[in-house]
Formats: sequence, structure tokens, C-alpha cells
Amino acid sequence: MRVWAFILMVLVAAGNSASVSADPSAASAEQFLRGLYAKYTHNGKPTPFVYPDAKDIADAGMMALLKNDQVKSKGEVGAMDSDPVCRCQDWEAIKVTALKATMQGASAAAADVTISDGGDVQKIHYSLAWTKEGWRIHDIGTKDEPSLIAYLRNYKY
Repeated sequence: MRVWAFILMVLVAAGNSASVSADPSAASAEQFLRGLYAKYTHNGKPTPFVYPDAKDIADAGMMALLKNDQVKSKGEVGAMDSDPVCRCQDWEAIKVTALKATMQGASAAAADVTISDGGDVQKIHYSLAWTKEGWRIHDIGTKDEPSLIAYLRNYKY
């Protein structure tokens, strides 16, 4: 019985250490983004970037914009016709080829990510916000679309 109690304590401690880190850092921001992209495998199931599903990856401001898009699109496709995380509709197995995060104050980070999927290379810029749940996406941009926030705010339905 004591052995099982010890094993249970070790498992609980390991689970707690894998949860949200206590402090925001560039390393934890990078870990958040690597975890996000790890789900984009051939049979993976990434978090849909739509309201309300994106609550575990997007901050409150982005969630409000996603909810607005859902309401205004009235069941149609809406402002986004592709996944802004991978800049795609379909994927094979996305690989992060470069990732660099830097702190932008005590509770914000900026990150540049380069991904590859079957030869298609995308460079994506993230603005991340530290919340009580950990890192969340505040904004996403590329060279062609510098701000998803601006795009969603200005989209004409």
C-alpha cells in the first residue's frame, strides 16, 4: 500500500510540474508555441481557432473577436477561411524549423516562428499574453497580414 501511495505522489508531482509555470519567460512562451504546433501532425487534432474552442490558446481579447466573427457570420465561414496558426486549411505534418521568443514586458512576449509543411514554408509572428492559465495568443501576423486583430476588426460582413 505504501508503494502505491508513493507512486501516486510521484505522479501527482510530475503532473503539477508539467502544468503552467509560475512565471512568464521567453522559454515558457517557446514551450507554449511548440506544444501548439506539436498537434499539427498527420493524424493530429489541433485546437480549432474558433470561438469557444480556442479558449485554451487565445487570450480574452482574441476570444471576443472570434465570438464576434461567429455571431456576425451567422453560421457561414466568416472572416477566416483558414487556420491562422498554420496559415492553411489542410496539412500533412507541420515542423517548426525556427522559433524565437522574447519578453515584451512582465506579462507579454513576441515570437517569430518558421514552419514547414511539405515544402511550404510560413513565417508567423505572435504576440503572446501571460494569463492566470499561462500563455495565450493575443495576435498573429505574417508579412501579408500583419495583424489578425486588425483583420477581424475591419472585416466587412
